[in-house]
Amino acid sequence: MIIPLYNTEKYIEDCLSSVLGQTHRELEVIVVDDGSTDGGAAIAERVADERVRVERSANRGVAAARNRGLALARGEVVAFLDADDLWYPDKLAEQIAVLHDDHDIVAVGAVFQYLSGNGRLLGRAGENARNAASRERLKRGRLMPFPISSLIARTDAVRDAGGFDESLPPVADLDLMARLAVAGPVATVMRPLGAYRVHSASMSARQPAEMMMLVRFVEQRATARLEGRPALDLESFVSSYRLTNAQRRRDGAARRFRAAGLLVMEGRYVKAAALCTLALAARPSYTLRRIAMRLPRGRTQRVLAPSAPGV
Repeated sequence: MIIPLYNTEKYIEDCLSSVLGQTHRELEVIVVDDGSTDGGAAIAERVADERVRVERSANRGVAAARNRGLALARGEVVAFLDADDLWYPDKLAEQIAVLHDDHDIVAVGAVFQYLSGNGRLLGRAGENARNAASRERLKRGRLMPFPISSLIARTDAVRDAGGFDESLPPVADLDLMARLAVAGPVATVMRPLGAYRVHSASMSARQPAEMMMLVRFVEQRATARLEGRPALDLESFVSSYRLTNAQRRRDGAARRFRAAGLLVMEGRYVKAAALCTLALAARPSYTLRRIAMRLPRGRTQRVLAPSAPGV
């Protein structure tokens, strides 16, 4: 499994503990330090477990760090986990069982719960990727069915697909999933198997317009590939990029809904409700669908990384 690491010393110990606590014990853990300036790499190096190694490199971005780990990986199955996210103990065991039961499946994700900075679990992310409609959306770059930290895949399939596109670091996961879906079916374990940290430092929160432009590039390039048309060039796409009124409304709704979600994580419910109302007014069907996906099941919980000996 591959953990790209960049200035996340606050979370890396809990992240590694969640990996070491897996009921599936046969692990190769590759932590790729992407030129961090904090002490995260040193923390990882101090973990006393022969299954873990730390690879230090210059800062080239998360996609390059994942590709470096992919080049070093020796197992038949590869998994990805961001350094501020967590796995629950049965995560790998359940997903590997899916791969073993159906040899046509090339990749398996899982539902993840949203995790706030203070450790609260609120809502979840993940949807069925295996039905015909979802697979078509996947192949066309229109669906990221689960967080990248939930993904496990056949190593050869990821390599044959070309790994992560390093020119598209914010959406390289979406782009890879489009190519994997062409290679074969993608499945989702429809119960929470990990926690995905949500915070205001992510690109989708800081630069939502650029993020949505790149999402649309991935979609158009994947569709062109499926239809046998010439490959789409990013520079040409950016130079001719213009939003329609419908796209502006959708982007506005998505931006407000995400901001509302971050406010809920911080306990600022009144302002969150106001932003959610604005999102509903702009795109009712989109916003209601997103609300349904994020609704917490049962009481809000606090998540603690499982204790385990060092990786």
